[in-house]
Amino acid sequence: MFRYMIANYALLTAFLFFFNYLFRRYLSDRPLSLGIKLVIGVLHGVCALLLLVFSVRVNEVTFLDFRHIIVICAAYYGGLPASMVTALFVVFGRITFFGSFTPSPTSILPLISIALAGVGSGLIMQSVQVYRRKWLLAVAWSMTLILIVTYTRGFRPESFYYIALVGSGGLFASVLIRSFLTNNQLIRQVEHSERQYRSLHSLQEAIFQSAVGTSMIVTDCKGRITHANKGTEHMLGYSAEELIGKDALAAYHDPVEVEDYAGELSRNLGTVIPHEQLLMRSADAEHFEGREWSFIRKDGSRMTALLTVTPLLLDGEKAGVIGIAIDITERKKMEAQLKQLSLLDGLTGIGNRRFFDEMLHQAWTRAVRAQEPGGLSLLLFDVDAFKAYNDHYGHQAGDECLRSITGLAKAGLNHPEAIFARYGGEEFAVILPGADASRAASLAETLRLSIERAALPHLHSVTVPVVTVSVGVSTYEPVMVRSSEELIAMADRALYQAKANGRNQVMSYDAAGEAIFEHRQV
Repeated sequence: MFRYMIANYALLTAFLFFFNYLFRRYLSDRPLSLGIKLVIGVLHGVCALLLLVFSVRVNEVTFLDFRHIIVICAAYYGGLPASMVTALFVVFGRITFFGSFTPSPTSILPLISIALAGVGSGLIMQSVQVYRRKWLLAVAWSMTLILIVTYTRGFRPESFYYIALVGSGGLFASVLIRSFLTNNQLIRQVEHSERQYRSLHSLQEAIFQSAVGTSMIVTDCKGRITHANKGTEHMLGYSAEELIGKDALAAYHDPVEVEDYAGELSRNLGTVIPHEQLLMRSADAEHFEGREWSFIRKDGSRMTALLTVTPLLLDGEKAGVIGIAIDITERKKMEAQLKQLSLLDGLTGIGNRRFFDEMLHQAWTRAVRAQEPGGLSLLLFDVDAFKAYNDHYGHQAGDECLRSITGLAKAGLNHPEAIFARYGGEEFAVILPGADASRAASLAETLRLSIERAALPHLHSVTVPVVTVSVGVSTYEPVMVRSSEELIAMADRALYQAKANGRNQVMSYDAAGEAIFEHRQV
């Protein structure tokens, strides 16, 4: 008996592994088509037949195996259609491949039980959202059906073994599938990162091949050019004949940069470096390290190049320098664009925390320079009872809620200079340059009302059955507010007070009186 149970565990594990491997890409697409669900049911049904082959025959009507577990697995992956198909396979296999079956209530009851297990687990998996809960309910449903069959046919010791087997098998399958899901998620993240990297790399390669080239210059020990390739001609606009024999640093480098670099290298090495030795000493000091330079083309235009210089060795002796330059003008522009993208929140499309920090620093600097009271205000607002919203409606609905709130806040706040950012989680920030305390509080109340009046349903809200926000307001006052961090702390304390007072309200922090007061539009 023990050997056959081990075989059931091994067969279930192997099947789930290969099923996950083969259907990983399909399983990431939600919702699944009916055809895919039926295929899932057929495959799990085939596994169910194999499990029946390795079942333990206790007596003429009782068999111990993982048939209920494979039905639950089918229900998880493909819902009700898949679980029903798998259950039909079990019924068919029990009638066809086991000659002891007779059309009697004793033999028919287990078949009804497995059919009901298919219906019940399919409905449970489709309707319950929480992973652990749906598995517990599905396994409990199957165990209940087994208890009913056992009670009808008369209790036997092996029935309790079967119930324990189904319980342990369900736990085992849920943990195994959970690990597969985690692994699939990691694989998708890696694949997504690889696609992004390849896309960026392909873009860089396309720019590199079509718009620039690779310049290779060879100089002698005194820095005079002895060889220039076609990439150099394309990059600089000079022919190789025009460059050969000339001083490489004087021919196309920015003379100011050359002078600055000579002074820097001299300080690092502790000795004055003559101009004609600059390239050679640079190759020794920065072997294989690239340095950005400004090149001046023949037509007078400028470009940015990444230049790597290495010693040219002939028979172990230094014979000159090899300089390899890549035009990174376009790459520098791309890096600026990528930096801009790195400042955006991927969910809401507004600025992220890093963007907020930079914008607040700039706004704070301007306000301090102006030294005008009320020259800068800050709003911090938080979605009320958002965890309860996520728990009830699901994380996808929560994400959509945050996007909706972002749009409502931007549309409802009438302040041209307002800067929106996602501060973290369900918390947002609005920087209001040029807004005094009264104006900021009024704008905050307008924002709060616009979100409340949008009437986004929230049955678990502690105030009204719609989505609401609590807002904290702080305003810069010369001398009394000494840093942008203090401005944030004031708004945060006001927000905390708004939460403590019952949520769905605006609280302002008065720096002069060190007090927090409520503002509500009538």
